[in-house]
Amino acid sequence: MPVIRRLLSCLNLVCTVLLLNSLAQPAVAEARLLVVTENESWLNTVDGQGSLVGASTRKVKDILARAGLKADFQVLPWARAYRIASTRPNTLIYSIARTSIRENQFVWLSQIAYMQRVFYRLHGETSVAPQNLEQVKNCCKVCVGNRDVQEEFLVKAGFQENSQYITTNSQQECPRLLQSGAAQLLIADPDQLRSQLIRLKLPEQQFDAVFTLPQGDPLYLAANPASDPQLLQAISEAAHALRQR
Repeated sequence: MPVIRRLLSCLNLVCTVLLLNSLAQPAVAEARLLVVTENESWLNTVDGQGSLVGASTRKVKDILARAGLKADFQVLPWARAYRIASTRPNTLIYSIARTSIRENQFVWLSQIAYMQRVFYRLHGETSVAPQNLEQVKNCCKVCVGNRDVQEEFLVKAGFQENSQYITTNSQQECPRLLQSGAAQLLIADPDQLRSQLIRLKLPEQQFDAVFTLPQGDPLYLAANPASDPQLLQAISEAAHALRQR
C-alpha cells in the first residue's frame, strides 16, 4: 500500500506540473489578437454592408486563417491605428510602409501590396508644374495624412510642416483641401486617388498627375514587437506558405 500511495502521489504531482505548464503557455489560437487598419478605400475599405474588404484585407484574413488564428479587426484613423499598434502587444497593423523611422517599432511579417508615389494638382492649375522635390519646396504646399508614410517621406526630404506641407487626419481629405486652395499638391498612388475620388464623388478629370518619383513603397502586415512570439511565428509561417502557392 505505501508503494501505491507513493505512485499515486507522484502521478498527481506530474499532472499538476503538466496542467500549470499548459496554463502558462496558452495555445496560439487562443491568444487575444487585434488587427488595426484605416478605411483607405483602396486596399482596405468598409463596404456598403459594413464589412471590411479590399485586396490587403483579403490577404491578411487568408494569412490568419492559414495560421489558425482569430482576430478582432478595428478600422480607425491612421494616426490612432498607428499609435495602438506601436504600443499594444498582440496587435497587427496593415497596410503599412516600411521606413527607417518605423523599422524598429514593428515586426515586419509579410509584404502584402505596393504603392506608387505620384504628385497630383488640380486640373487647369498649369502654374503648378514642379518636376522634382526641390521645385516642390519652392512652389507649393503639399497635403499628406498625419503620420502617413508620405509625411515621413517629406520630412526626410527636408520639407517644413505648415510652410511646405500640411497634414490631415485622413489622406482622403486632401482632394478637398486642394479644391479649397489650402494646398496645391497631394501625393497618392493612382489607384488610391481614384478610389478616394469615387468616395468623394469627384470626377477623376479634376486632378492631373504632375510627376512620379521612381521609388515607391512596399506595404506590409506588421506587428507590435512585444507580441507573443508564438503568434508572430505562426503568422510568418502562414504568410510564407501562402506566398509559395
